[in-house]
Amino acid sequence: MRAGKHHVSISFQNLGSSSGGNATLLLCRHDRTIHRFLLDAGLGPRTVAKRLKDCGHTEQRLDGIILTHADSDHMRATWRATLERRRIPVHVWEPHREEACRKGVPRSLARPHDGVFEPGDGVRVSCYRTPHDRTGSCALRIECGEVALGWATDLGHADDGLIDHLAGVDALGIESNYDPDLQSASQRPEMLIRRITGGRGHLSNQQCLDAVRRITGATLRSRALNVVCLLHLSRECNRPAIISELWSRSGGELVETLEISRPDGPGRLHGLRPHAPTATQAELFT
Repeated sequence: MRAGKHHVSISFQNLGSSSGGNATLLLCRHDRTIHRFLLDAGLGPRTVAKRLKDCGHTEQRLDGIILTHADSDHMRATWRATLERRRIPVHVWEPHREEACRKGVPRSLARPHDGVFEPGDGVRVSCYRTPHDRTGSCALRIECGEVALGWATDLGHADDGLIDHLAGVDALGIESNYDPDLQSASQRPEMLIRRITGGRGHLSNQQCLDAVRRITGATLRSRALNVVCLLHLSRECNRPAIISELWSRSGGELVETLEISRPDGPGRLHGLRPHAPTATQAELFT
């Protein structure tokens, strides 16, 4: 059913993002039904429950978990008992299924997909494989009615296929992992630095900004980005102040859309309406 003129179709709130754990609340409204998902479950169930409560989300029901990939900072093994008790399905790309099951996803609750799936009525998710480490990660395009959210973390690098996949989204979550100078000056082993910076690890702050520019350049002006949420900041090799300075200097009007995620707490609740000129707070979901 087509979303009504005044209905919020997608709402999201990052609950915490870093190499220590990633999780985001995703709410999709279709007709009179609100589907509640987690994008990644790299924060434990108690942490997620507490942060949801602290943000005023009294409803703790989850209709599913959608994984970008199965690294431990995106799928924490402590979820097993909660998944089994509450019978929460976990949507995982087929090549990641075995690793997800080793990380605690019960086989009976794993919902493998081939890159396109519908986790709820009126909700469509399509995936693009990114060059991250050995098995890659999934950049997600989540569509509900006329609204689309892009979610891309653990990218390695942003190729043309990724840009095309995310063009036209109304809001975007994308990693901005490290500052090159802090990375070089760190005491990390050289092998780890090469893994992170070598095109199959993570995006630097500048690479992230360049990717967002390319995505907006491939987007019709009528579908301009309303929110850019920067994810997966390295605690050791990044600083929010460095990112803010970069975007203020080089981001142009995009800086007005910016939210920098926190490793230890939730960000803002963003609600997206069909063809809305700006992002709005999602009171309908609280």
